[in-house]
Amino acid sequence: MTITINQSPWVAIRPGDPSYQLAGDVAVTNRAFIEIVDCCPRSYAEIIAKAIEQGWIQAVAAVPRNDPTLMWDLLRKKT
Repeated sequence: MTITINQSPWVAIRPGDPSYQLAGDVAVTNRAFIEIVDCCPRSYAEIIAKAIEQGWIQAVAAVPRNDPTLMWDLLRKKT
C-alpha cells in the first residue's frame, strides 16, 4: 500500500501570526475578519460577539503558500 501526502498550497494565518496584519502606506489592517451584517438578529449577534470575545470564534485567513508577504515574514524569522 502506498500513501501519498501532498502539501496544501494554502497556509492558515491566525491572529498573532506575523503575517496576519497587512501594512499599507498609512494604515495597518488584519488579513481576515468576521462581519456581522445588519440583518442578523440582535440575539444572534450578541452570542457571536460573546464567542469572539471568549476566543471560541476567530478570524483565520487562507493565504497561498507562495504569498510574498508570507515569504518576507518567514525570511525575517530565519535571520
